[in-house]
Amino acid sequence: MDNEFRQTRYDLKCKGEEVKSHLLRMKQMEEDLHQTRCDLKHGEDEVEKLIWGSAVKHGEEMELFSHRMVHMEGQLYSIRSDLERKEKELESLSHSMREMEGQLYSIRSDLKHGEEEVKSLSHRVTKLEHFYQQQNQDPRSDLERKEKELESLSHSMREMEGQLYSIRSDLEEKEKELKSFKDRVAGDVALSMKTGKTFVSLNSPVSRDRLKEMYEELWMEWRKIKNHLKSNGENPESVKEMIQEKFKEAMVAMEKKKKQIDEVFGVNELSRGSASEKVQQYRQSTCQNLQLVLYHGRKEDADLKTPSSPHESEKPQDVMKSWSSKCYWMGCLMALNNPPLHPDWKNHRRSMDPWDFFPRNLTAASGK
Repeated sequence: MDNEFRQTRYDLKCKGEEVKSHLLRMKQMEEDLHQTRCDLKHGEDEVEKLIWGSAVKHGEEMELFSHRMVHMEGQLYSIRSDLERKEKELESLSHSMREMEGQLYSIRSDLKHGEEEVKSLSHRVTKLEHFYQQQNQDPRSDLERKEKELESLSHSMREMEGQLYSIRSDLEEKEKELKSFKDRVAGDVALSMKTGKTFVSLNSPVSRDRLKEMYEELWMEWRKIKNHLKSNGENPESVKEMIQEKFKEAMVAMEKKKKQIDEVFGVNELSRGSASEKVQQYRQSTCQNLQLVLYHGRKEDADLKTPSSPHESEKPQDVMKSWSSKCYWMGCLMALNNPPLHPDWKNHRRSMDPWDFFPRNLTAASGK
């Protein structure tokens, strides 16, 4: 029985070493994923440069540009292959974890068997107690020694379970991170490699994620501006109508711009779905370039420099003028996103404060 307990402790020690090995592999995989992201970002920057350059190329230069695009797509394909390899490694690590859990279950069974043997030994000691007393021997010495070994084994088991729990938590976190990474870039990268379509770089100042960040900054400014308007006796309903109207005007204006773009490409509502892939590609690229023109063309405008904390002496009319202009600008950028983004007026939960009407979240659904 002592040999069995020693073997069980040796198995636990081996599992501890395997856990350390898995932790080292997880650390190396994190470094590999970081390098892969850096490579992917570099590839996106190169593609973005080529996309910007495409707006001014004509004639024979377009053929050279096409060859460079094919070369860049090959690089992106290599990066995506590395990403898939990392996913397979994570899957292999998950499989190893499941195998370790199975082995741990076997060790627990052995431990349970040992506990049953200890109970059996306890009964035997009780029956032989009288004999041991006659021989002036301690009848429970063997039992106490087994109990101490069992306690030590149980402690090692708890440590092993804690390490496995930590590894599982780290693995789940990495899987979530990888899934988030794939959701953000995999679709656009795959589409670009298969069809040659352009896509907005994640580093673009008008990407979907960046627009959400800019809207979050706008919402943070609003919390200070509304206090200034509130202290000057402005009507919250009138201010709300004005802000909603600015976002609506921006949406209408950008829809008009997109219709004009359709006219240039010879596309209308009925034929848009049947337009060639290249036509759709260049149409979307034109809308993206229009976003960038609006972003860079008006970013330094004086009327967009709305102070985050208006001075007490500043007139509410001047604050509202600057703020409404900024809302219109933000609304134009979001309206040109694919799909268009809007402040989520419908699902905004208002508090008892009548000034709490500006939604923090965005939605791609139409309407207020």
